[in-house]
This record gives sequence, C-alpha cells and structure tokens, in this order.
Amino acid sequence: MQEPVFSITYIGTRMAHHGRHAGYDRLADYIPSTIQTPNMFYKLCRLLPERVLARIRRTAGTWYNSRALLQELQAGVSMLSHRRRLFHFLYGEDGFHYAGYWNRQHSHRIVATYHMPPKKFYAITPSPEHLRTLDALVIVAPNQEQVFKKILPPDRVHLIPHGVDTQFFCPPPITQQRKRQCLFVGSHLRDLATLRKAMQILTCKDPSISYRIVSDPKTHTELGNLPHTLYATAIPEHELRQLYQCSSVLLLPLLDATANNTLLEALACGLPVVATDTGGIRLYGEAGGVVFVPPGDEVQMADEALRILDDPQYRNQLARAGRANAEQFDWVRIAKQMRQLYLQLTT
Repeated sequence: MQEPVFSITYIGTRMAHHGRHAGYDRLADYIPSTIQTPNMFYKLCRLLPERVLARIRRTAGTWYNSRALLQELQAGVSMLSHRRRLFHFLYGEDGFHYAGYWNRQHSHRIVATYHMPPKKFYAITPSPEHLRTLDALVIVAPNQEQVFKKILPPDRVHLIPHGVDTQFFCPPPITQQRKRQCLFVGSHLRDLATLRKAMQILTCKDPSISYRIVSDPKTHTELGNLPHTLYATAIPEHELRQLYQCSSVLLLPLLDATANNTLLEALACGLPVVATDTGGIRLYGEAGGVVFVPPGDEVQMADEALRILDDPQYRNQLARAGRANAEQFDWVRIAKQMRQLYLQLTT
C-alpha cells in the first residue's frame, strides 16, 4: 500500500495497566511513525507553576492533566517548526484539546481517537468545540457515532476498530487441558454487582468451579470474600495470557462499552466469553466466540457460563469461532485501515 506523504507522529501515554502487547498505542508498532517523547521544551514547561498550568487547561476535560497540556505544547512547537506532518492523538479524551488551534495554516493534519461511550464522553468533556479543529476523528465502536456526527461533518468521523496482537495472545497447545475455571479481568465499566451474583449462582449449582479475578484492589474489596476465588493485581502479561489459556470461560459483565481489550485478548486465546450486550461491544463479538446476555441478568450469565463449562464440544466450537473472530482485529489489519485514512487525508 502507498504510504502517506506526511510524516506521522503519535502522541499519547501508555496506560499503566497495559502490558507490552496490549493497548491502543500498539498501533504505532505497525505503521512507520515517530512517537513523541518529552524533549527539552517539554522539560522546561514542567518548571511552570502548577497554578499557571491549571489556568491554561481549565476549559479542557476532566481527564486532561498537566502532562497532556505539556504534550500538546510540544506538538505545537513541532507544528511551528515543521511542515506536512500528521499528528495522531491516540487517546483523545485525555490528550487532545488545544493543538488544533495552532494549526492555523492547515499545513499539518490532526487526527484523534476517542474510546469512551457517549455517556462517559459527555461526563468528562465540558465542551466539544475543540473537536471541530480535527481533520479526522476515529471512533472504535458504532455507538459513538451518535455523539461525534452531531459535532463534526459525518465524513470526518471514521470507525476503525481497536486491534489485538494475535501473535502474543494465542490459544494454548492442543495437549493443554483447560481448568473448570471462570476468569474475570479488568475494572473499567465493569458490572461488579452482576458478576458477584452470577458467581454465587454458579457456586450454588456447582461448588467445584473455581474463579480467578484480575483487577484492582478496589474491585477485590467490592466483590468481597467469595469461595474458591483467587485475586490478583497487576500480574505480568505472560501470566495473564496463561490465565486466558487455562480457563474455560471469561465472565464479562459490563455497564457500558465500546472496544474492550479483555474481550479481544480472550478471543485471541480461544477463550469463550459471556458478555453483557451493551454499548458497541457487538462489533467485536457478533462474529463468534461470545455469548451475549441482557444487561444486569446474572441468572442468564451464570446459565450460559455453566453450559460452556459442562459441554466441551460447545466450548471448543466457541473457542475456534472466537479465535477466527479475533484474527479479523489483528493489528496488521487495523493498521492497514488506518494507513488508508492517513492517505486519504494527505493526498
């Protein structure tokens, strides 16, 4: 494929809870580009009093902090000193606000990806006016279209899914047996009340089922002391992959959703998923490997999980379908779609 004639710079900070092979910033590994790192200007700006930084960022969103402001200031200097660059803000909600106003000559192209569902976006964004300065806004799920196509012309809003590293996240060897174990991973927008009730129902029906919870300490506290349950926090990435590979079903109760790293990683590892049918999650699960249940329905979540646990043939069918589904979201494929967008913007 022809490459964009503009040089590409990615701006965004890796999420602390993401391992080397996870997270949206993996996109930069698949497209010839530069990742903006703090330079001398950034370091000098850090010397500004916090009250000055706070005043500048006052109109930005709830998640926008001093680090995001300094990254945008650094990008602004690059805009003034260079021409024909494409700047892609990987996490728009907490990283993009002012940069578009500095591209007055429109000699650069500015792209930002937004990840939050509508309700969450409105909660953290006091005003969306700055979005009008974008050349393209990327969304990762269909339920986001209703928000951004009201703000921008529809031809500037582009649905390009989140990706997954299907080389790292892969099924276990054929000889490996899966445990009679349910797995839960993550904390963002998770429905912990439904999870707890579903686990209690499963335990009543079959006390031999074990559970592994990988989440933050707050989640552990909220779930409490459940039987046959082991908790873990911030485990190494290869251990997380092992849990995907040795468990029999992933429980994914959600309050809302767009893309979901946990869902994609589980599918790539051949782990069947029982997930809440909410938000834009169907984009990532409808092609196979996921059993959807209504929001807040702990009984059906438990019943579907038990069916997967009790029926090896059904479980294997879901595992194969899930892996094939995940391969459609391999980063190589997603990067190809993104390069096509860049080409459209720069030629």
